[in-house]
Formats: sequence, C-alpha cells, structure tokens
Amino acid sequence: MEGDRVRLSALEASSGDDTSRRGVREVSDAGSGADVGDVGIDVDDREKILNKKAVYEPSSSQRCHQMVCNRRWTVAVLVTMGLFVLLIAIIAAFARPSSYLCQTIGGGGSGAEAEEGGKPPPSDDTTHPTSPTTPPKDYISTDGRPFPWKDIRLPRKVVPEAYHIFLHPNISRSTFAGFVRMHVSVGTEGTDWFLFHVKRLNVTGVRVLRGEVEVEVQDTMEYAANEQFYVKLRQPLAAGSKIVVEVQFHGALVKGLAGFYKSSYTTASGETREIATTQFEPTDARAAFPCFDEPDLKANFSLDLVREARHITLFNTPLRQTSTYAEGLLKDEYEASVRMSTYLVAFIVCDFRNLTDYTQQNTMVRVFAPEDQIEQARYGLEVAVKVLDHYNGFFGVPYPLPKQDLIAIPDFAAGAMENWGLITFRMTSFLYDPEKTAPGDKQWITLTIAHELAHQWFGNIVTMKWWDDLWLNEGFAAFTEYIGATVVEPSFGLSDQFFLNTMRGALYSDAYLNSHPIHVKVTDPAQINEIFDKISYDKGASIIAMLQGFIGEEAFKEGLHNYLTAHSYSNARTDDLWQSLQEASNMPPSMTVKDVMDTWTLQMGFPVVTVTRKPGTQHLLLSQGRFLLSQGGEGGQEDARFKSPFGYVWKIPVTYCTKTNPDRKLVWLKDKEMTLPVTLGEGDWIKFNLETKGFYRVNYEESLWRLIIQQLKTNISTFSVRDRAGLLDDAFALARVGQLSYDIVFDLLGYLSKETEYVPLKTAIYGSSYISSRIYLSEVYPTFQKYMLDLIAARLSSLGWEKQTQPQNELLQTSLLSFAVSLNHKDTIDKARQQFQSLSSLPKNQRAVVCNTGVRFGDEADWQSMFRRYTQSTTPTEKNQFFTALTYTTDPRRIQLFLRDSLNESIVRSQDTGKVIDYFGGSHAGQIYAWRFLEQNWDTYYKRYAISSFTLGRILTSVIAPFNTQFDYDEVKQFFQGKDLASGTMGLKQSLEMVQTHIHWIAHNLDTIVTWFQAQGEGGSGGA
Repeated sequence: MEGDRVRLSALEASSGDDTSRRGVREVSDAGSGADVGDVGIDVDDREKILNKKAVYEPSSSQRCHQMVCNRRWTVAVLVTMGLFVLLIAIIAAFARPSSYLCQTIGGGGSGAEAEEGGKPPPSDDTTHPTSPTTPPKDYISTDGRPFPWKDIRLPRKVVPEAYHIFLHPNISRSTFAGFVRMHVSVGTEGTDWFLFHVKRLNVTGVRVLRGEVEVEVQDTMEYAANEQFYVKLRQPLAAGSKIVVEVQFHGALVKGLAGFYKSSYTTASGETREIATTQFEPTDARAAFPCFDEPDLKANFSLDLVREARHITLFNTPLRQTSTYAEGLLKDEYEASVRMSTYLVAFIVCDFRNLTDYTQQNTMVRVFAPEDQIEQARYGLEVAVKVLDHYNGFFGVPYPLPKQDLIAIPDFAAGAMENWGLITFRMTSFLYDPEKTAPGDKQWITLTIAHELAHQWFGNIVTMKWWDDLWLNEGFAAFTEYIGATVVEPSFGLSDQFFLNTMRGALYSDAYLNSHPIHVKVTDPAQINEIFDKISYDKGASIIAMLQGFIGEEAFKEGLHNYLTAHSYSNARTDDLWQSLQEASNMPPSMTVKDVMDTWTLQMGFPVVTVTRKPGTQHLLLSQGRFLLSQGGEGGQEDARFKSPFGYVWKIPVTYCTKTNPDRKLVWLKDKEMTLPVTLGEGDWIKFNLETKGFYRVNYEESLWRLIIQQLKTNISTFSVRDRAGLLDDAFALARVGQLSYDIVFDLLGYLSKETEYVPLKTAIYGSSYISSRIYLSEVYPTFQKYMLDLIAARLSSLGWEKQTQPQNELLQTSLLSFAVSLNHKDTIDKARQQFQSLSSLPKNQRAVVCNTGVRFGDEADWQSMFRRYTQSTTPTEKNQFFTALTYTTDPRRIQLFLRDSLNESIVRSQDTGKVIDYFGGSHAGQIYAWRFLEQNWDTYYKRYAISSFTLGRILTSVIAPFNTQFDYDEVKQFFQGKDLASGTMGLKQSLEMVQTHIHWIAHNLDTIVTWFQAQGEGGSGGA
C-alpha cells in the first residue's frame, strides 16, 4: 500500500526533520506544504504567549490552579471523593463476572473445550503479547456469554481453500447484502468448532455442508473486540475433510475510507455521482464479507456482483459473463483468482471510463477514471506498461495475471493500494494533466505507480506470513519504485533523490527511543496500522539498498529471483529472503547475509561511526555507537517491548576512499571499534560511507572534518551529489545532539555558495529549518535569515523565475523560491504576490509558490479567491495545490473557520480532513489553533481514524511535534493521560519525545547559535 506510502504528512519541518513525502502525499517538493522551518519558538517567549488566555483557553490543570480553596472546603471535597471512589469500587466488584471466571469457563454452553480456550494457533508465530496500551479484554460475546477463544489470531481448526462471494450493493440506500461460500479444509486433529472474522456485519445465517449433507450448527457467537465469529457444530468433523461454510450477511455501505465504502465525485456539469469501492489492508476484508482475514490464509476468490445497467464493476480477475439478475439489475460473474491473501481482494461499482494498452507479454493494462478526467489517466497507462515490462525482466518471474487494472478513487485514505490485478489510487497519486500538474507531482505519480506494481511481486506473489514482516512488502516496494520510475523518467535523477526522499527521513524517524525494529511483533489491528510508517517503508528500503551494495547487483537479482520462485503463491518470512540472498552471494559462512542483516532488522535504531586518529600511530580508529536524537528523561524512555538482542552493535559495511586513493574500499565494523591501517598524508582527506548508501552516520574528528570542508571549497566535484548531501545531513544531525560543533556546520555550509544541485541544496534547506524553528523568536533570527539567503543567493539568482526545462532544476527552483519566501526575501515575496492573479500563465512548478505566498500575505478576498479555484478545479493535482495554499493563511479567524470546516464532508473530503490540521500544526500562525482544535474535537478524530487508519498517528505528530516548551509538553501529556490512543499510540510517544529533544536543544545550543550569529553582524534585515 502506498501509505501504503505512509509517508506521513510532510511537516517534519515541524520537528526539523523531513517526516515524509509519502502516505497521502500531503506535500511535495513542488512547493506545497508549510514553510520550511515554519515552526519553533524560543522557550521564554513561547511560555509568555501560551499563557495568554486570549490565545490559549486554560487547560484543566490551569483551571485547578485558578481555584482558591480554604481548609474546610478542601477536606469536604476529599472526603466526598473518597466515598465516591469506594462506592464505585463496590459496584464494579459485583456488577460483572471476574476475569478469572472469564478465563476458566472455557466455553461452557458454547461447547468449546476449556483447554483450547486460550491456545494460540499452531503456527510458527505463537506468541502474541498484548500491547501495554491495550486495555484488558473481557472476552464477552455480543450476546453476553463468555467467548471461548482468547487470542487475536484465528485457530487453524479449518483453513480456507476457496471463496465464492455474492454481493448486492445498494449505493443509493448505502447498504449491501450477500453471502459467501467458504470452501475449507479441516486441520489434522479434526474439530467440532471453528472461527472466522467479521467486522460491522450482521450475520443472518450460517450453514455448514459436508458434500451434500448439512452439518447442524449448534451454536454461534460473535466477539466484536477481536472481530471473530465462533461456530459450534453438533457433530465433529474428521481431520482432513472438506466442508463448505455458507454465511449470509448484510452491512452498511457508509462513507468511510476502509472496508466496502461509498465515494462520490462531481461531473463537469455539476452532477454528484456515487461509487462503491474497497480498501482492505490490513484487516478490513472482514468488514465486507466473512472470511479468514490473515495474510497466510491464502485462497482462491470468485465473485458475483450485482449492479445497475448504468454502472460497471471491477474485480481482481477478468469478467467471465454478465446476466440479468432482476428488473433493471445485472449480475457480473468473475473468474476465480490465483491463491492470494484476503487483504488483496478488491471490487468496485462505478460508472468510470477506461483506456487500454498491452505489455510485451500481452498483459492487458487498463486505467479507469471519471469520464471528464479519463485523459488525465493516459500518463499512468504509459507508466504502468513500461514498468510492468521492466519488472518482468528484473525479477525474472513473469507477471502472472491476464490483466492489470489501475483506477483513481475520489475518496482514498492512502496514496494507493496494490490489490492484485486492480490497483486503487488516490486521484492526486495517479491523474496527470501535462498543462497543470507540477513536476514534483508528476514524479510522485510515477513513483507511486512503480511502487504498487512492485507489490505485484513483493507482497502479492510472495506475501509476508504475518504483519510483523510488513517490511518485506513495503521496504522492497519502496526500494524498487526507484528502479521502475527511472526506466520511465531517467531525467528525474532518482538515484540521487533516494537519499533525500527515502533514506534521510528514515534516519531521523529511527533516531528516537520510541522507534521500533523493522521486524516487530504486532497483535491487534491498531498496532498493525501503527507500523505503516517510515521504518517499515523507508528504513526497509534503505537497508535493502545497503545490502545490494555489499553483495553486488547480480547476486542481489539472482537472490530475489530465487526467493520469488521458491515462495510463489505462498508466504515467507525475513529469514527466507536472507537464505535466498545468501545462496546467491559470496558471503562467507562466518558472516552470512542473515548474520549481518539481523543486526539491522531485529533491533531499532542505527549507528554513528566515529573516525579518529589513533594516538601514537598513523592509523585510524573506527568506533560505533547508537545515534539518538533523544537525550532521555521523561518522554524519552525506550519502549520496554523492544529489547536489542545485539546490545546495539551492528555489522556495518564501511566504505571509504582517500584523496590519494579514490578507489572504493570496503571493511566490516563488526564490534564496538576497530583499527583501520590507513596512512593519511599531509592534507590528505578521507571520506566514509561512499554515495551515502550505508544506513549510518559518520562523524570525524575535527581535523578530518576541516580537510573535507577545505576540499569541498576547493573543488566541489570531488564528492558526488549524494556524498555532499550526506555530509551536510550528518553534520546537521551530529551538531543537533552535541557530537559536533556548530562552528564546523556553519563552516561546511560556506561551500553552498558554489552548490548548484538539487539534492544537496534541499538537504541544506531541511537541516537549516530545524535551527530556524528553534531560534524563531530570538533576536538573531533576522541575521540567520540573511545568512541563509546569502548562501543560496547565487543559485536563486541564476534560476530566478525563468522557465526551467530540466526536472531537477524545476524542483530546485521551486524549493529555493519557497525557502526565500520563508526567509522573508522581499523581492521574491513581491514577485510572487504580483503573479498571484495570473496563475495560468506561470510555469507549472512556480504555481505552488505563488499560491502559497499570495494567501500567506493576502487578505480574506485572496483566500476566497483561492477557495473558488480549489472548488472549481477538475485536475486533482492542481486542486490539491490550491487546497494546500488555503492552509497558508495567517488570519486567526480564517484558520479557525477552516479547521472547523475540515470536519464537514460537504466542504472538505474525508480523505483531506487530516491535512488541514496537519498543515496548520506546522505553521507559526496555526500551531496553537491546531492543537486546541484537536483537544476540542478529539472524540471526532478518534472515531474516524483510531482503528482502521494510520492517519491518527500522523495527525498527532504534525500537531504536537513542533512544540518547543515544557509548558506545551505538560499540556499535551495531561490531555492524553488515560486515553486510548489505538493506532495513534506510537505517534503520541514519538511526538512527546520530539518535543523533549527540542527543549533540550534550546537549553544547550541556543546561546551558542545566538553568539555565532551575533558575531556575523548585528541587526540583519532579512532582505537580500
């Protein structure tokens, strides 16, 4: 899934890091999103502001401080409270059965055996610890009886072989009804009971057939908390026997973003039309039809879908036939699928049009969109055909299905979803208008399509056995997307952008105590949704790229081919991949692929390699230690669930070259430290982690940093684009935690006046945004602005506002213009405002800058003008650009009104609700309002996003992470005290830890930064 590209929101400017380009594609390098560095206020000044009632309504703790109590009143209150608590305890003791009884009844009247009540399924994943944030389950069924099964995973009493699904949706009435016939095989022990999944469905009948004979159902029960349905039979089923389980059901076809749901769009003539579509990953197939909804329970699927004549239907497989179902209704019958997991099933009822083409192996590729927008799908069709053809050769395993459909969905939570043979996309991730879509959006669309097509192999042909190996799907797709997209658009320069767009964000996300290993135990759906994050996606992709680097490209491709062949139409674990790659590589038995990679997947975090001259010798000493942005303390406590089995020591492939010997060399740092017998001559620099391909940072002793900086200023081309970006990012990160002097950072930044490439300059913009966010209210902020403007002045001037033809120059121009606006560069602001009324005549990459600037420095009329553009646009990428610009307003009234309207689906689509609060949370003008709005409307956000979405964690990070003060930290912590966070649990922990790192940075670095910039000259105007 392209958010399956969680790829969170893009406001890591909020915490100073690039929290992600992915997920819902909130922000692109095309200039959308919050201003770079547009967050962060000095501690003392922030405290003064936030304690003003005019801005912040008092919290509950503040209200308590405002109360004045005498002794008699205090005693009376305490006694009353004590009696009340005692009364509640007595009522609770007698009002419900004890947990002991719940655990030992073992089924009672349900007929289940007591000893089987809590037994986990007989698989190699038998331990499923309960999350410490998950409240204890009572295991009481919906009818009040004890539920006999006490594990989130299904027992393997029976396993599915095939499904036949019949569905009759009524879109206008928002309902659907149907039945499913599940052909299942009884396990090796025989049974008289089994379970399957249901979620928000009304089951109206269950039949069990053994051949032509019906087996009587004795009892059924549903346990909603685990979304499980229990069936007890009067007769036992023999081991290995085949049965058919037929379940009748009906449900609500609501406007959600998961399960089987409604979406709508507006035609060019203003008519609103509705469609029905699906989104099942990770655990929502059970919300559309009863099933065994776990990834390793693969089966074949066939479907009959009823529709009106004005509609078409789509499924994973080709249409077999259409027949008359009833007056005015037709029934589409689809061919059976290959063996696949339930989360990959998809079906759609719509009135869209399509375009068709064929791959070299004659696979039919179709793209679907509303009739008014079908031409915008043409580019997606071209990309899909080219990428499928390339992947067929790259993987050495042919695409197995006769067709591949790709469809743009009006309301969609993620960026896209890899349903086998029927990929669904958010419109902004798929539809491309050559006249209106910005270059950054075009790049995003290309990568997204390549990502989802990669899943047809990694995820679909071979699927992870359980969600703890989600990274096998997402990490590989996030890696492979760059290969596929480069085949289509080599001018994008995606090899260099891999560091900027993927690895860099993962390095920041994984540098907190509240991270998690790539391979992580998960149990309930909320936990599963939590790990659709930058660790599973981007760290996964980064360590795969690192692995490819040390085993070689040919061995890597051979290993992938062997892995896909060995596990086709089945499931695999991480160790299966390591075994295939080991057999194809020349890694010795003393240090196998598994030996190396386990240190990167089974423990969270990553190392910093420190390089020093070894005293008394001419050799170098390399040492490793875990790199952390957090300094510990409250809010920075490591999650007790994740204990490192390696003591935070990694097997690191260290590459290097020197001035006198530029050839690449590889050594392995396997222990805490090692001696490198390299003799450096006078003035001889050494550079480690070549091309920044290793997932680690490098710190040098000061003399070695100085030599690298001197070489950069002498000859910038000595180091590659990725090397220059890596040096900049390492320096910013190391200084942020006190491992490097900011004097060296600013000395390094001095070379930027000669830098012309997009990736290093964008890296410098990201890095400086963290400093900007922290010193925003200090007196030297204008001096900082002038300093940064001076560094980019030459490149800003050379690009100017002239139309660019090279994609990377278009991206760079957009970034520099946006950065200049954020630094209050008067000439850029004036030019942007001047062009605000003539957007259509501007180059596509400049429109976002102009829109954002026009709204930010405009009035109510300008905002309303942008809102009209947003509502009238029929190009999704342009529409998203206008929508983003609306969040650049600095008017307090407009901010609060737009936050309010974001919850009104008639004004803001449900898929975009989170974006409004995300963006305002990352801006100076909207930050406080966004937090207060989240407090006031927490129940609404929780109801919408807590379980079946990764959106909640992203919202929490966007709104909370930008804070800088203890006041904010305490306010947030108190508000969420005792609240169930569901899929937002990790997001809150990480956000609080980020706030703590900001507080620590200000306490330990602000004076240093202020002193340095004061030395550069007092009273800079911020103009240039």
